[in-house]
Amino acid sequence: MENLRPDIAQIPILVRQTEGEARSTKDDPQAELEKLYERVREKFAPLAFLYDLRVHGGLAHSPNLKEAAKAAKALGLPGSGWHGTHYLSLLSLLTGSISQISEHLKSGAC
Repeated sequence: MENLRPDIAQIPILVRQTEGEARSTKDDPQAELEKLYERVREKFAPLAFLYDLRVHGGLAHSPNLKEAAKAAKALGLPGSGWHGTHYLSLLSLLTGSISQISEHLKSGAC
């Protein structure tokens, strides 16, 4: 504790949180993490889709076409029967996400 130098007033709050006695979702680290996870997943949906495709599309695991189709539809892409234009749409979405990330990194570096 000496090395971390915590705010002594925060210790009882942290203990209550770990014991499951958070007063609200604002005080609940698990709820906060889940909200942050969903926000990042929504903001960078095209990149999340690539992960879903890797997991469900048979690239790294056994294919689960239902989940892969669900991930594609969540991004506004068809669940099956892709054509060249669909791949170009995905590429455009990915480029947009990467540009957003680049802008976040640039603004954070200043």
